[in-house]
Amino acid sequence: YLTRELFDQLKTKKTSFGSTLLDVIQSGLENHDSGVGIYAPDAEAYTTFADLFDPIIDDYHQGFKKTDKHPPK
Repeated sequence: YLTRELFDQLKTKKTSFGSTLLDVIQSGLENHDSGVGIYAPDAEAYTTFADLFDPIIDDYHQGFKKTDKHPPK
């Protein structure tokens, strides 16, 4: 998912909370056997790093798009 091109596109971005691409991918760098390997350090990261998060979330949830809603309880 994190191609060199995407890395170059996202590497200088930060959320208003100061979260960076390194914060997002740190777990995957430290834990190579991690199932997903990325985590949102704050809610804004999903938007700031959407080009990385969206395809991963789509694949992980097998077609659950960001425009979809969870069913009510």
